[in-house]
Amino acid sequence: MRPHPRNARIKGDPFLPGRFIFGDSLDDKGLEPCEYVIHTEAPAFICRLVGNDDTPFVGRDAESFASAMLFDEAENITLYVCNAGFRLFDFNFIDEVPTAGALQQICDEAMQAYQRLQEAYAERESGYRNREMRTGPTEPLLPAERTRHIQSLKDKARQALEQPWMKMQLAADVQMALAGGDQAVFTEAQLALMDTPDARQLLIGTARGSIAQPEVMRKDGSIVSFELWALPFAFTRSQGGVWWHFPMLEKLEVPLADALEVPEKSILWISPTLFTLEMLHDRACQNLIHLAPVMDAGCDFAPFDPDASRATYEAARQTREPQRVLAWIPFLIERGAVPADRVRTHARRALESAMPVVQEAIAREMEYEEAELFAPQPWWDALENTVKAWNRKRLATSMALLAATAGTLSGLKAEVEYQPEQQAYDLRLHPENQPTLEVRVNWVVQPDVAPDREAAYADLAACLAEAGIPLSERIGRIH
Repeated sequence: MRPHPRNARIKGDPFLPGRFIFGDSLDDKGLEPCEYVIHTEAPAFICRLVGNDDTPFVGRDAESFASAMLFDEAENITLYVCNAGFRLFDFNFIDEVPTAGALQQICDEAMQAYQRLQEAYAERESGYRNREMRTGPTEPLLPAERTRHIQSLKDKARQALEQPWMKMQLAADVQMALAGGDQAVFTEAQLALMDTPDARQLLIGTARGSIAQPEVMRKDGSIVSFELWALPFAFTRSQGGVWWHFPMLEKLEVPLADALEVPEKSILWISPTLFTLEMLHDRACQNLIHLAPVMDAGCDFAPFDPDASRATYEAARQTREPQRVLAWIPFLIERGAVPADRVRTHARRALESAMPVVQEAIAREMEYEEAELFAPQPWWDALENTVKAWNRKRLATSMALLAATAGTLSGLKAEVEYQPEQQAYDLRLHPENQPTLEVRVNWVVQPDVAPDREAAYADLAACLAEAGIPLSERIGRIH
């Protein structure tokens, strides 16, 4: 740029400022104790603004917004006051002077703009904004239509097993089944293929791939491919209930992307929705199919109705119910942007940058005591590895408690009974000669589109076999 001649006339730019401008000013003592309001349109004026005003006027106690123009005879000044606690005074008009009614209307609009500005400042300070919440469809199909969809999915799986070129059609049908809102369609289809294990595994693998590597078609016709990852998260609570939506988690995107060295123009999106073990079991992980399209649209995914869920949580948190919660924080990375080896190499740096943000985001919405955050992993690896570690840690803690009480771990017996409502095995450990002295552990099944309780049982049996503890299973009977 070149210097401007001192005697040159300045031509104003054709740029109109906002109708209301709010700001501070300095005097000889520093920052003035009030703010200023500038109205840039006719009638143009400037005035002072203060808060915490309690000047009495008709309408001060009204529930809705109310205001008044007052005249202070002692001071010979005009005041504007409102029940939001603001006062405008020292009006200086640039040209025309409005009537009291016209000025009151302008001041009402100014105060509404001021309150929106304060909300914008608060959101900027907290680092997040409230986004639209979207829930996936959950409406079941009519019995005849459901049966038809189940049969079609079974047939497509068998055909794809014999004719590999049919796998693309199978992937599209699985996507539609998961996104359709009737959870029973996919569940019944995979259960009906128990007599054809290869076709069943192909169907399950296709569903897992659709969730772990989603593709989103945008309105302009372009397709974006993602990979679904997760940060496993465990925490304790002394109250009942668990909340699941944490808008401040959005602040995690930048430090996590920096820690994992995600390329500048590649996408990394954190889901502000946290998924607990129970939430994943409740929908058999099927509602995760909606996560990528909702996040790509700039919205937050709601696994349940937010208002009803919040009311349930607020009621439950009034009770004292010590609990330890296992959950996952999902995030999407544009496919191919970050090699898995790089994530493993930078896992510690990612955890160090993520933990303070996660703690702040969770604490803002829900009380908790202790918390652990684990290294980022691809979605299904995160579920499998974390559930295995969770089960073993709980088992080791329970056995240590039993050893402290009984004085020994020799001669232990283990019995389990599957609890369908909990998607877990109820494990009972006790010394053979002291059947009344026991500890109980919930050995949970990994959440999946097709939870494998047999694999969970085999894993438990292997753990106990290493410790030399025999295991027997009680089969629940319905009379």
